[in-house]
Amino acid sequence: MPTPRLSSQTIETQTLAHLRALSDFVGLLGLMWGIGLGVVLARYGSNDSALATQIIGDVLLQKLPSLMVGLVMAVRLVLFQSLERDAFAPIGVDLMASLWASWVALVIFLCMALLGLGIGIETNAPGMAWVWLDPIGSSYNLSELPRLLARTAILGLGLGWLGHVDRVLLTRSSTAPSRNATRLLWLMVIGILMVEVLDSYLNGLMQ
Repeated sequence: MPTPRLSSQTIETQTLAHLRALSDFVGLLGLMWGIGLGVVLARYGSNDSALATQIIGDVLLQKLPSLMVGLVMAVRLVLFQSLERDAFAPIGVDLMASLWASWVALVIFLCMALLGLGIGIETNAPGMAWVWLDPIGSSYNLSELPRLLARTAILGLGLGWLGHVDRVLLTRSSTAPSRNATRLLWLMVIGILMVEVLDSYLNGLMQ
């Protein structure tokens, strides 16, 4: 059984491996999505800044970040399981590494999405980026932030758990690796969708 020191080092190593593999993809997705949204809003939403602010908040700062991070993390864990996996890593390492990597990836996505939003707006409406970004910050419902962090944490822990369980209980040496990877990816995608739907249902009950 690994010592706490060894486990801590292993968590750090595995987390950094995840981040090196997915941070650029998450950042690029956030940047492209932000630029696209900024271009659309600059062209068609300039007449109603309140509506534009609401759209940005709904599309950019609520479910999309956790969904994108979860999907990219799922692909990363499937590839990690197939190519880089330490067969003796305990479940705590898988859970914590996936959790920390998901949180950092979420921050990267949000920062790059907001940067892309500013670039997209400035490209089509010079000087308007700060005019629109300032109301977003002042009108953003701070209660959404803990929900976003909690949802991302659940996704990260769930994906790490699925990867560990798949390796320990479901993967067989007699099965083709491509079949194992496909099964794991489907399980992770279904898990992500279940978490997002459950979050929407619970939020609807509380409102």
